[in-house]
Amino acid sequence: MRIPLINVIELAQVVEMLDEIASPSVVTKALEASNISRSLLTAPSGFIPYRLEAQVVEHVARAIGDPFLGARAAPKFDYSAYAAYARYVLSARDLGTALARGRKTFPLIQPGGEIVLKQADGHVLAGRLSRIGTTIGHHHLDDGALFIIIRVIRHFLGAHWRPAWVEATGKTDARLLYLEDRIGAPVRGASKMPMVALPEQALATPNPHPPNPQDIVTLSDLPVLMGVNPPRNMTDTVEQMIQTNITIGDASEDEVAASMSLGRRTLQRLLQREGTSFREIKARVIERRARTLLRETDLAIATIAEALGYEEPKSFKRAFRRQAGVSPNAYRAGRAVD
Repeated sequence: MRIPLINVIELAQVVEMLDEIASPSVVTKALEASNISRSLLTAPSGFIPYRLEAQVVEHVARAIGDPFLGARAAPKFDYSAYAAYARYVLSARDLGTALARGRKTFPLIQPGGEIVLKQADGHVLAGRLSRIGTTIGHHHLDDGALFIIIRVIRHFLGAHWRPAWVEATGKTDARLLYLEDRIGAPVRGASKMPMVALPEQALATPNPHPPNPQDIVTLSDLPVLMGVNPPRNMTDTVEQMIQTNITIGDASEDEVAASMSLGRRTLQRLLQREGTSFREIKARVIERRARTLLRETDLAIATIAEALGYEEPKSFKRAFRRQAGVSPNAYRAGRAVD
């Protein structure tokens, strides 16, 4: 079972746009309704369930009375916020290679989602499958995806390029007309995913902005530069959720299960099938985090214990010794390198 996730670097960019369109106070309430702290947005990387981003946008849309918020906000999205991923895609030698690169490395941005390329009537359709179609507010993100795909294509075909047509999820007339007006191209509704149509021959268009050699990002560079490894299974996903939730103060089994829209017992069964448990995964994550804090900071042991969710420093010391074989003080004194 795969839970669609989104890299926090996208969420941070979305929140920045919403702050400008609505207000920080409205957006903060939307974040709190999904149990997301603004402090999470400062994380250099990491993942959260994609449905939470949809919920935040929907909450803001209802608060300000804007049913087309996704389409209105998306043109403001700065694709370069994807950092190394954006550089890798946009440094391709031609448009076809850029789309292929985006498709291959998309799990670094949205594990569980997919970039889809298919042919139709002499055109190529470039789309994004989110797999959160049952989540309230998903249409905002679907509409936004159209503008992001168009942004990538325009890097190669020019700022005034328009699609032959686009395909949108849903079929509400008012929304489709709004998208047609914003995009300047025919919009077909009731699609499985948002898609943008461009002529097949356009794929051969060379990059008009080739990068300088020192700015080139290779495929092998990406995971290191972005500081992420896309989850491969439920164990990896839970590990990502624990790492993220530790930064906002609640990495309990109930909270992690809820953030993934799962019941606690369902989560336990899924992990059991993979031969592990929530407790074992959390112990690994906390030990790794503890080693990092001991090695790279001068925080007091009691402060580190509290940050990792221990009520008593003694409990942390016992757990660390059990996992690492030495006390936290001894580990720090050696400034061990893992």
